[in-house]
Amino acid sequence: MGAAHTDDSQSDQQVPDDDEILEDSCTSPSPAPSPEVHMQTGGRRRSSGGRSAGEAAKRRQHYAAQLMQPEWLVDVPSDLGTDWYALPRPEGQRCLVIAARGATVVRQRSGALLERFASLLPGGGPGQRSGEDNFSILDCVYHAADQTYYVLDLMCWKGYSLYCCSAEFRLFWVQSKLAESGATAAYPCSLSSNGGAAGTPPQQQQQQQQQQQQQQQTRRFVPLPAYRCTPGGLHSAHSQPVSFVRDGLLLLHKEAQYCPGQTPLALLWKDRSSSRYFIDTDAAGVPLVQQQVVLQYRMDHTVATHDDTPVVLGRMPESFVQQMGERLRPGKLLKFSIGAGGVACQDGQPVGADLHFAGPANQRRGRADSISKILFQHLARTQPITLEKLTAAAAASAAAAAEAAAAAAAGSAGLLRAGAGSGGRAAAGLGDVMGSGDSGSLLAGGGGSASMLSELGASSMAVEAGETDGIEVDS
Repeated sequence: MGAAHTDDSQSDQQVPDDDEILEDSCTSPSPAPSPEVHMQTGGRRRSSGGRSAGEAAKRRQHYAAQLMQPEWLVDVPSDLGTDWYALPRPEGQRCLVIAARGATVVRQRSGALLERFASLLPGGGPGQRSGEDNFSILDCVYHAADQTYYVLDLMCWKGYSLYCCSAEFRLFWVQSKLAESGATAAYPCSLSSNGGAAGTPPQQQQQQQQQQQQQQQTRRFVPLPAYRCTPGGLHSAHSQPVSFVRDGLLLLHKEAQYCPGQTPLALLWKDRSSSRYFIDTDAAGVPLVQQQVVLQYRMDHTVATHDDTPVVLGRMPESFVQQMGERLRPGKLLKFSIGAGGVACQDGQPVGADLHFAGPANQRRGRADSISKILFQHLARTQPITLEKLTAAAAASAAAAAEAAAAAAAGSAGLLRAGAGSGGRAAAGLGDVMGSGDSGSLLAGGGGSASMLSELGASSMAVEAGETDGIEVDS
């Protein structure tokens, strides 16, 4: 852990200071008593040694907080078939990519430095226009098998902030701009010292660096296909052949802005067919017999999830707290298995769980599990949300939207007929006084108004259709 800390500190001195770029581009009752955790005896307990991470840790936390964190799908959205997009999600490392001042810097989800190289992203290579306003920020997954960064989202491009733009616009923008930049082609690059995966021993890091030097290194940035969440679109996102190993789907609401931190407008979903890790596995890739969760220890001896409003799922026994002493500090990540009691809910909200202490978690991961991830994994083992359920919900929501649109159109037509009828009666009354010619002229005018209103209605429907097909993506 100390060696990894040193590598990250040294790397931070080499990379451009991107804090200002990130800051400029972004415009973020008493609980009931918690059930006590079941303690196991005879196991070894390891501590992190109490080593202060210092400035490097603060930088990692800063960068880790820049990514938008989707929730896991535990309730199917009622507007799935009309307002959402589905993207196949690659297996790999989630990354924050910052291209600025002639270099491209990549950081892992934990905020730790992954690598630094020159790219064709705006601001990311030495041959490009320099300047404080020429930078790009992307949300990617690095797929090592083909040395490709698959772009989940785009936050800035050539200094232009896209944080407040809709997801629908960002999906269109990333498709067009990446192709124009040439960054989708494999680009030879020389990698700077790689910090390696979090917690990697120094000797293993050195071996990885030597292997990288022995083979030609290229990097490219490729946008992911986006499908509207129709039944056919969901099937395509789920099963259409792709150039990477699929790890479920990312669902994006079309109006969602890019907001660092948790958001319910981005959802993760997977099943056995779309992911090798549908159920959480151990280090060897074997599914765990019992569900395991990582929770954060708090000042009041409770353990809670990583959410905007943390959900407390248990309380550590006083005897254990006293035994651990200063080694058990608030903020420490602990690992638990969930017993037969599962997750307890009250009024539809989780209030506790049958937790069994399994030891300290890897502190380098940086955060506890979210409650949506815990519930999704629980459902995966008991009542999984299947692709058939998603497609049925998408079809139902699309049908409901079409029915509502038809009812609205019928209501407008009824009002139009009523208006035309009253106009005719008024014209007939005037005709008795002014003569049939004037009456006929007024009636003709009423017919013209009806025709004009019909055209306006048709234009309105055309606009609605245009909004539905706002970007040219696969359907």
